[in-house]
Amino acid sequence: MKRPVLVLGLLALVSFANYVDRMVLSALAQPIKAEFALSDAQLGLLTGFAFVLIYSFTGVPLARLADRTNRAVVLAAALALWSLATAACGLTGSFAGLVIARVFVGIGESGCQPIGYGLIGDYFPAERRALAMGWFMVGNSLGITAGFAIGGWIGALYGWRAAFVVVGIPGLLLALAVATLLRAPAQAHSAAARASAPPLLGALRLLLADSRYRWLLAVQGAYSFLIFGPISWLPAYFTRVLGLPLKTVGTWTGLTVGIGMGLGMLCGGGVADRLVRRSLSSPQWFGCIASLGTGAAWLVVMLIAQPVWAFIATFVAAGIAALGAPVNVASVQNVCDPRLRATAASLTTLATSLIGIGLAPYVIGVLSDTFAPALGKEALRYAILASLPACFIAAALFARLARLLQEPPAQPALA
Repeated sequence: MKRPVLVLGLLALVSFANYVDRMVLSALAQPIKAEFALSDAQLGLLTGFAFVLIYSFTGVPLARLADRTNRAVVLAAALALWSLATAACGLTGSFAGLVIARVFVGIGESGCQPIGYGLIGDYFPAERRALAMGWFMVGNSLGITAGFAIGGWIGALYGWRAAFVVVGIPGLLLALAVATLLRAPAQAHSAAARASAPPLLGALRLLLADSRYRWLLAVQGAYSFLIFGPISWLPAYFTRVLGLPLKTVGTWTGLTVGIGMGLGMLCGGGVADRLVRRSLSSPQWFGCIASLGTGAAWLVVMLIAQPVWAFIATFVAAGIAALGAPVNVASVQNVCDPRLRATAASLTTLATSLIGIGLAPYVIGVLSDTFAPALGKEALRYAILASLPACFIAAALFARLARLLQEPPAQPALA
């Protein structure tokens, strides 16, 4: 498979599978909570840190392996692992077993984003890269839609365990397609780069010596906290606070978040590609505005009590939240050495994982438990609201990065 558009289509399917398997747990949070008698903090642990801790620490070596061997083959193996582990989530009979299965989902999924970004960096030049990243991320958003919808429908009809099996098994076929269709072209395209790539510790030193890259990591963490914190709790919020049935919540949360984010990522990627032709710093100012808009949009969602308008507001909020997502991931590929692309992306994925996917759901869960004695079912609403000042931190970091990118880079030579 040699045409970039076909490569991008297959990678978008992998990204789709990645987020279906990831978000189905959030869609099934309420029945899992009821069956295992969990607290919100335990739910936050399950949806966040149980997945993220291993995800974070395995992503970097997996990405480095991909940079030094064959990115497509490593991606296919990772996809097969997380698909099997997702199916295993439906076969466990205990909370501990579910945590262990999610750990293995995290190990496999830790390779998806960084290796995908690295492949896109290989196939697309800088002035087309952000929009390509946006299309790759459309797989994320559609996966969110499918994860919520499938989790809601299958969970309501056949139980939450069946939903995990249904979303896990098809990933094995997709893994076979990735290994078969991408293997030879990816091998040929990156052979010279692999031959001269430094080892893991040397690569990390080179990346972190660049102050631009360090600020990119900080931006990624703050912005992901703002996105994934509220989204991870939306199904529980609509079920618990607004009193909606699981099927309705799964379908409409999936549609509004998934389609909203997909449109936002494409718009954000298109704008970023136009802005980067002016300068490397211009897209960061766009990210600054998107951060502030995201905080305001989630505030509106949390203040609406009527379900129909709440879902409309969620669609708008998800779209605004996604505008800044292609900016940072494309910037990473633009500033780093081509031989370090997957490794560089893995560190930004680590920041997203620890702060956005791991810390944010857990913080909101702890706040909800803290507020519950006084606020009852409304506690979750106010816990999400309490997370929104992160928008000011993200905006400030984007602004600082924009100013830094206006200065001439001081990059060390590769060993």
